[in-house]
Amino acid sequence: MKETEFVVVGEFRNRTGTEMRLYLEMLGEEILMSPGHCIELMARRTADLLPLTIDYVGDGLQIHPNKAYDPDWHVRFMGKLIRAGYPTILSEHE
Repeated sequence: MKETEFVVVGEFRNRTGTEMRLYLEMLGEEILMSPGHCIELMARRTADLLPLTIDYVGDGLQIHPNKAYDPDWHVRFMGKLIRAGYPTILSEHE
């Protein structure tokens, strides 16, 4: 995978004192962010990706692409490009 195949769709920071989750729809990937973590959320460039819909949920955010079924979510964390999975625990990549 080449980083140039992806576009940054948002930057997310956990400025709380508790863990925060990003639920990435449609296929159920999940990013677990500890306090102080900051990521760039990336996805494969497609015509149906944007705009995103972002909803607040009890322990984080639920993020939906516009019409793209599987935007091949990735995160850039601490300089590393990481494919999103279920779950992706960022503290394991520090």
